[in-house]
Amino acid sequence: METDSATNNHPVQQPKQQHDPDRHPDGIMSFRTSGFSQRLQSFMNQPMDPELEHRFAAALMEMSFYAPVQSGRRHASAKQPRPAFTLSVAVTTYLADGYKYIPVFTDLAKMQRFMAGSPNMDPFRSFEFTSSELMEEAEQYNLKGILINPGEQSFPLTLEYWDYIHQVAPVVASQNQDEDFKYQLINPTPTKLEETLSQSLRHIRKAKAAWLIKLKPNNDNSYQYTVLVDYRGKPNDFEVKVSRKLAMAAHRYLPYGADIIVGRLEGRLGDEVKHNVDAFYKRTGWLSS
Repeated sequence: METDSATNNHPVQQPKQQHDPDRHPDGIMSFRTSGFSQRLQSFMNQPMDPELEHRFAAALMEMSFYAPVQSGRRHASAKQPRPAFTLSVAVTTYLADGYKYIPVFTDLAKMQRFMAGSPNMDPFRSFEFTSSELMEEAEQYNLKGILINPGEQSFPLTLEYWDYIHQVAPVVASQNQDEDFKYQLINPTPTKLEETLSQSLRHIRKAKAAWLIKLKPNNDNSYQYTVLVDYRGKPNDFEVKVSRKLAMAAHRYLPYGADIIVGRLEGRLGDEVKHNVDAFYKRTGWLSS
C-alpha cells in the first residue's frame, strides 16, 4: 500500500512517555501487544463474528500505540507572549478511501519499516499514546481516525467505529487473553539463553522466578520464544525495568529472525506454566525477601 505523509502543525498535549527506537530491539514484543495483534487479525479475517468484535473492542480500549511525532518551538507573539514546545503528529492518506489518518503502530519495528519507506518522515520520532488520546487528536484536527500498522495490516479505525464500539458490551481483555494462546516446552533446552536471562534477572530484585517457553496465538502456525516473570513490583514498571532488559540480553542468543515475548506470570496461562514447567530462574537467599 502506498502512503503519503504530512505534518499537523497544531501543538498537541505532551505524551506520557517517549521511546528511543535505537535502544529498543526489533525483537521485543510485549504479551499485551502480541495478544492485541492476534485479536486484530482474527477480527479482520472474520469482521462479522460478534464474539471476535467484542474481544477486539476490549483489547483496543486498553491498547497503546506508537505514533510518529515531530517536535518544534512556537515563537512568542502578541496572543501567545511565551514561547512553547510543540509536538506535531504525522498524518497519512489511506489510498483505499482517500481520507487522512494518524498512522499508529503496535510495535517499533513496524513503525521503523514504515518510516524507512517515507523519506519525508526523517524528522519524526516515536511517542506512545493510548488509543483514547489518539482518537481525541484525530477528532480535534478533523481527521478520519487512526490507521493501525499501515503497509502491513492497514486497519482504519474511524471515529465513527470508535463511537460504535463504546456502545458494545466488550469482554474484558485481561480475562480472556489466555484463551488465545498455546505454549510448548523448548527442546533442547537453550542453556546459554537461560544463563544470560538469569544474569539480568539477578539485578531485578522484585523478579522472584522466571519461565522460558514457546508461545503462539491459536490462529498462528509459529511459536515464539517467551519469558514469563513472577514480578512483584508495580505493573507499570514492568516494561521499563524488566521486559526491555531481558529482551536486550536475550537478543544475541535467539535464532536468526526470531522474536521474544516478555510478560508477567499471571492469569490461567501463568497458573498452567507455573505448575507444569520448571522455572529456569528462582531468586534465593536473603535477596528473595
